[in-house]
Amino acid sequence: MVTVMQKEGRQSGPERQRRDTSKFALKHVKLRTFCFVGLQIATMIVEILLFAVAVFLLHYWMSRPRGMPPGPMVIPYLGSRPVISVDHVQKMHKIYGDIFKSEVGPHKFIFLCSNKLIKEALTKVEFADRPQLELLHFLTDGIEAGVIMSNGQRWQNARRFLLRNLRDLGMGKTYLEESILEEARALVKDFSSHAGTPCHLPETLNVAVLNIIWQLVANKRYDYDDKAVLEPINILRSFDSSSMALLLEFIPWVRKLLPEFMKEKMITGLMRKVKESIVTLLKDTIDSHRTTLDPASPRDVIDEYLIAMDNKSEIAEYFSELDLMRTIFDLFAAGFDTTANTLRWVVLYMARFPEVQRRIQQQIDEVVPRDTLPSYQHKSRLPLLEAMIQEVLRASSMIHNGVQRAAQTDTYLAGYLIPKGSWVFGCSGMCHSDSRYWDQPQEFRPERFLDQEGRVKTPKEGFIPFGTGRRSCLGEALSRMELYIFSAALLQNFTFSPPAGVEVDLEASPKQPGARLVKEQDILISIRE
Repeated sequence: MVTVMQKEGRQSGPERQRRDTSKFALKHVKLRTFCFVGLQIATMIVEILLFAVAVFLLHYWMSRPRGMPPGPMVIPYLGSRPVISVDHVQKMHKIYGDIFKSEVGPHKFIFLCSNKLIKEALTKVEFADRPQLELLHFLTDGIEAGVIMSNGQRWQNARRFLLRNLRDLGMGKTYLEESILEEARALVKDFSSHAGTPCHLPETLNVAVLNIIWQLVANKRYDYDDKAVLEPINILRSFDSSSMALLLEFIPWVRKLLPEFMKEKMITGLMRKVKESIVTLLKDTIDSHRTTLDPASPRDVIDEYLIAMDNKSEIAEYFSELDLMRTIFDLFAAGFDTTANTLRWVVLYMARFPEVQRRIQQQIDEVVPRDTLPSYQHKSRLPLLEAMIQEVLRASSMIHNGVQRAAQTDTYLAGYLIPKGSWVFGCSGMCHSDSRYWDQPQEFRPERFLDQEGRVKTPKEGFIPFGTGRRSCLGEALSRMELYIFSAALLQNFTFSPPAGVEVDLEASPKQPGARLVKEQDILISIRE
């Protein structure tokens, strides 16, 4: 019995082993089959993805315009190295020459760096538009309005209306001079209170310049300590137009991926703060004018605007209170910003070059009695002062990259295609430092603007301080008058110098990368005896 069972056991062992081996082999076959199928599927997915990427890349390169200017290498759908700051433009110019491009997302930026190209392009009707970007219209919730960033018939009507009314109210005329002189007297008094101790140049400089245009626009001047105007000025001056916020606007799909708290911190919150401050000031001004409006006796630009809008005159086709708010913001920003910052550069250059300052003061003393502020009647006898202002405009090149334009249609320039919608920058600052137009451009020499008889001259080429073409500065005449009278008043009454042991810093502030604003620094204001 036992023997039989042992035999059966001996026989069943190999059989079980064969059965186990068969099961293992079957499992192994199934595993190999599963792995093979999985590998095939993974390979197919990769191939599909690679095919899709290839199609996207092929579509991208096939749809790209041909014949555009040179520029940095482009990564499909992302763009190339951004060119935003003045330093970027200068570096790219050395590599690519007088015309080059940069790309961010779908946006193309064309930079023009020679006098010939800038004047040729910006006088063309094809480059008369401004680019369309929601961020540029944050004050009106993305709606096109105002005069600086509007286009087409809206822009033409706004510019024609403002030019006519500002001139009628005195812009560029001698009888506006007395208002500027009154503001200069107030500014001299305020600067006197800061004399003797090194300090930042007072914010009252911005308010003084703003008050001139604001008297034309709103028939009002602000006291230098009025928080109603100082608060929005400080908010705007502290605004850091860094590349991050702009890049997020230029690549919308990246912005959509950001969590809300990051968008709030980098873009939304900042825009809301600026908007709330500005809208409060502008809306109060408009409401006050509306309640006191006398159509038979308009006082200023706002009154004229409201009358044209109410009468539905032809020029008021696009007029509205929202458009009015943006229009007076454009004038407000131009009033407090560009001229005031140029005056800051005047003070810094005088502090940096004391011999030039001393010679200008000597000329003023020879021509103007000390108890009288220099006026326009003295201008022809103060050529060194005027030459210095011209040289500061050249050397500082505050709006270095110009105010952006947009191509209305595909256009050729210098043999290159400028695609429709491209942003076009006339980099006047590059002309102002170009040795083709200037002898030793890095030197500060007001004499370059004087002829052999010592009279003021303006170069025919390479000098574009107020822009050119169809979008040149609306208030150039007023700005020149302000620069002359304010500079003369300050230099007649004060000497500017750096604190002991410190050198004046003429490098631009990094807060506005596309412009050249003054770095905040201490300056010693000394009252002249």
